[in-house]
This record gives sequence, structure tokens and C-alpha cells, in this order.
Amino acid sequence: MTVDDGPAPPQAPADEAGSGDPSGPSAGDVAAEERDVAGIVGSPWTRALRLGILVALLVLLGVTRGLPIIIVILAVVVMVILHEVGHYVAARRAGMKVTEFFVGFGPVVWSFRRGETEFGLKAIPAGAYVRIIGMNNLEEVDPADEPRTYRQAPFRSRASVAVAGSAMHFAIALVLLVVQFAFIGRADADRWTVSEVTPGSAAAAAGILPGDTVVSIDGRPIGSFQDFRGVVAEAEPGRRTVEVDRGGSVRTLPVELSRRVKVIGTIGEDLDLLQTSRGVVVGASRTNGAVATSGLAEGDPVTSLNGRPITTLDDVAGAAEAGLGGVVVVGTPAGERRVDLGSAVEVTPPSAFFGVGQQAVVVTEAPHVALGSAVSEFGRTVGLSVAGVGQFLWPPNLLEFLTTPTRSDDRAAAPTTAEATAPDTRPISIVGAVMYGSDLTAENLSNLVGFLIVLNIFIGVFNLLPLLPFDGGHLVIACYEKAQELRRRQQQRYIADISRLLPVTYGVVMVLVVVGLMAIYLDLTRGVSA
Repeated sequence: MTVDDGPAPPQAPADEAGSGDPSGPSAGDVAAEERDVAGIVGSPWTRALRLGILVALLVLLGVTRGLPIIIVILAVVVMVILHEVGHYVAARRAGMKVTEFFVGFGPVVWSFRRGETEFGLKAIPAGAYVRIIGMNNLEEVDPADEPRTYRQAPFRSRASVAVAGSAMHFAIALVLLVVQFAFIGRADADRWTVSEVTPGSAAAAAGILPGDTVVSIDGRPIGSFQDFRGVVAEAEPGRRTVEVDRGGSVRTLPVELSRRVKVIGTIGEDLDLLQTSRGVVVGASRTNGAVATSGLAEGDPVTSLNGRPITTLDDVAGAAEAGLGGVVVVGTPAGERRVDLGSAVEVTPPSAFFGVGQQAVVVTEAPHVALGSAVSEFGRTVGLSVAGVGQFLWPPNLLEFLTTPTRSDDRAAAPTTAEATAPDTRPISIVGAVMYGSDLTAENLSNLVGFLIVLNIFIGVFNLLPLLPFDGGHLVIACYEKAQELRRRQQQRYIADISRLLPVTYGVVMVLVVVGLMAIYLDLTRGVSA
């Protein structure tokens, strides 16, 4: 990045004038500013209406999506506020003047003033911001306030303000990691037990119970749940000998593996169909997902698909193709149910199906051990986040997403902790992240903590990109200005001309807006599943 010498900071009075007194503006200034704010905020009825709309939206989400999504939204709001708290505290410690601290954007819903800073809530819950005066050479500031601008602060102060937001995310992640490892526990990758048994499945017919541990299948030892899934995937449907550990006693059970097909949609959710002794039945589905909200329940018999009779899984592929787009009409003895899986569906070939869910064995560590584990996991996740950001921003990959965004049904692992895994390789918006986090939260608290760990680390890394408008761009400018001062051996502050970077900044913002809108569209149409 290259910037040229900038002109001296403009000395013309700003619209928002202050007294220049570090203790705060005068009573007359406060009264004038409060009158201005009142004009922007509107009447008490207007503020009440805006607040009511926000509350109503939260209630609607809670009713339609359940309590987990409210928990995730509130957690993300707290995370965003803490990010801005980092900037605010760093700026105030450096003696800079902070005039606004708002959650949200757009019309003001509610606000109050403490000293020289107005705190409040705005109507569009799309983030938060702290306004520090004089962030660059283009901003006009009251000459009396010039010594307290960001641009006049020493290098260490500007650098600390720039990195404070990401530092807060990293601190949150480290604290959550210690809490996870020391008090909540994390899953042991090599140990698991049966959490639930699918009704009508091979496991149910064999008498496998929740709490059992699968030791071996046909003599092949089973370690992790991934090992188990791999062995079942390779097996042919039919009789298999399974050893399970039940309360310390190993039992040998004959299991007749059933078959399963998946009707795969474009919303990140599938319709599972199982072949059992009772015929074809519905398999497990995601809580509050498209299958569950259609009225279908696990174990429901399937008599038809898109109007075509279903007697075996071999009938599914042809019947699914007869549907309209991604809508599948499932016939059951209780009536027909419409399942909207997006814009199109595909059907997997029939494969062996066992019919058990995973309950990870959770282990905790002593606090001093948890601290070391947290630091190690933090470093690993930071590395994966850096690699993930770099991979996406690599021009060919970014161009591919911008030109063919719907081609992203290859679900590969992204930066994770042991407790949370991102859904696929395409970028997801904050809307998708909340949807994904709510699905994880519905399962257990550990998943929520793991999700917040990954989200904080990723945002912290992403925010340090060395481009405006990211905080990393301000850090790079501060380093450039310091380098110029050292090169010129001058004591006077060197202030870069930010106007030289505006075309690049506009380009970055444009790409962010386009990628963000496309990601939101894909999240809403394809869905994001845990």
C-alpha cells in the first residue's frame, strides 16, 4: 500500500463543535447538541415504535425458529458491542475525543449522553460503531479539538486503537476456550456412545440402546464416530455381527443393516428415507428444518412421493424427479406433506444404514492444563482462519464465487474447534452464521460456546485485513506514517493523504457489499445446516 504526503489537517470549524475541554463540552454546547439529537431521534412515540418493531422481530424469530436463535442473536450483539468497547477504551485512554457509541445504524431509537459521548441504539441492527474525531486528514474538526483527534495521536496510540477491536475478539475467544476446556468440557475425538436409536432402524431391531458403545463391526475395531461411519458406509446391507459395550459388559448382537437414500436439496438440508421391515419410513430430520416443519416425523411410513407409489427405496429416484423443482410431496397414511428443499433435488444411491446417533464423551481439564490447551487451540484456529480468508480472497476463488455462487454444494470443513464445524466452503453472511449457530445451540451449550469461539477468532482475523475500511487498513496507514517520520527524521506528525486510497476503499466496499448480499441470498435460499 502506498500513500502520498497529505495536506495539513483542515482547521475549518466542523458542524459538530466541541469546547476542546477534556472534561467535556459546556452546558450550552450540550443543550444545543441535545436539541439536534432530539430532532434526529424524533418524538417519544416514534422512538417507542422503532423499539417495538425491534422487539416484535425478535419475538417473531423466537416463535418461528425457537429460543436458540434468540440466544445466538443476543450473543452476537454482545460480541459486536465488546468489539466497539475495545476501540472506545483504547481511544479514551489515549485522550482522543469519542463523540458517539451506537449499536445499529439508521434512525436513533434511544440514546443518552455521558460526558462528551452519546450512547444509544439505532433502528437497523447491522452492527455497531464508535465515532472518534479526526480519523484522517479529510475530516474537518474544530481547531480546539485538533489535539484530541486520532490523526494527531502518537503512533502507539493509533496502533492500539486500530487493533483494539480484534484484540477484544481474541480475548473473548481465549476466555471461552478456557471455560470450554475447564468447566464445560470438550469432546474426546476417539470416544463416543449411542445418543439415540432411529425407530425402525437396524440398530433398533437388534436391541441397541442409548448409552451403548459400539466396539466392533464384523471384527473391525471402532474408534471415533467417523471410523464407525466409514465402516458402515463400506458395508453392504445384510446381517452383520456387532459388539457393544453396555455398562462395562461386552455383548455380541446380530444386526441386519437396512438401506437409506437421501433426497438432497439446495437449502443445505436433506430428506432421509429408510428401508425397514415396515417399508419405507422417514429418517431423522433437523430441528425446525424444512422436513420437521412440513409435519413429517421420524419413523412416519412413506406411501408415495410426488404422487407416485413408494414400496422400496428403488422407487425414490424416479418419483423425486417427477416433482416441481425442489418441492417434494410425501404421502403418508395421515395425508400428504410438502417439503420444500430449494430449487432442485438429487437422490443418492441406496446405501447401508445403521441407525444410531452420536453422543460425544465430554472431558474436562484442570484450569492450568485448560489454559495451555486454550492457547494451543487458539493458535491452531487462528492459523486455519488466516488460511481460510486467504483462500477465499485469492482472486481466482473470489472470481469463481462472484460468477458462479450457487456451485457450492461440496461441504468441506472450514476453520473449526472440536465443538463446531462450519457448513461449507462458501462464505456465509451474518444471517447464515446466526442460523447455523442456532442449530448448534439447539443441541447443547458446548456447541454454542464452540461456535462463538470460531466466530470471534475469524472476525478478529478478517478485521485485520490491511485494507480500508477494515481496522487493519488503519493499522497499515499508522505504520506507514511512522515509517515516513523515521525516514525523514522529523518530530512533527506525518499525516498521510487518505484521498489517495479512496478508489481502493470504494472497490473493497463494493466487493464486500456484493459478496455479502450474495451470501445472504444463498443462506436464505440454500440454508445453512449444522
